[in-house]
Amino acid sequence: MFDDAPLDQAIEGIVNGIYFNQGHVCCAGSRLLVQESVLEPVVDKLKRRLARIRVGDPLDKNTDLGAINSREQLDRVSELVAAGVGEGAELYQPPCELPERRYWFAPTVFTGVAQSHRVAREEIFGPVLAVLSFRTPDEAVEKANNTPYGLSAGIWTDKGSRILWMAQKMRAGVVWANTFNRFDPASPFGGYKESGFGREGGLHGLAPYLDTSA
Repeated sequence: MFDDAPLDQAIEGIVNGIYFNQGHVCCAGSRLLVQESVLEPVVDKLKRRLARIRVGDPLDKNTDLGAINSREQLDRVSELVAAGVGEGAELYQPPCELPERRYWFAPTVFTGVAQSHRVAREEIFGPVLAVLSFRTPDEAVEKANNTPYGLSAGIWTDKGSRILWMAQKMRAGVVWANTFNRFDPASPFGGYKESGFGREGGLHGLAPYLDTSA
């Protein structure tokens, strides 16, 4: 997220990218890189937005954040969040009343995250966002690619040329511009590194099923 991005629009996209479906999404935006010049206002806006997230029954259309899918996954999320605190990242969770039955975890954001922290390196698969900062586009690319995964990424900026430059540099199967989690069945989808190989969707997804030898 660059300093010329539309901040309010970006915050909504960021919230949707990580807290949608409790973060149980293969391409959840679990790491947020923010340019240093706007880091403070972005974090402030993000915290205020988290305070308005409604946690509760996933069958209720007014619910924003439902339950974790199992005790095992809740334990993993809790363990990684505890590791983030232990490694020195700053934890924020908005005041919210969690249901007593089943498995729940409050929407969480970490600031002061270093690339060496587990919350920045491991796939949490829960409603947890790790915020890092950068100064230059080159540093943003370096930090974004410094992960064993490479399924999806998003770029928030007002400059089209920067979007194209970043998209060419980033090792992610899909790169969104000023949006997140938008899919087109006519476009190929797949990952790099430990996010798998091959493509679904579009002509690239059909190719493995075709016999072109005849």
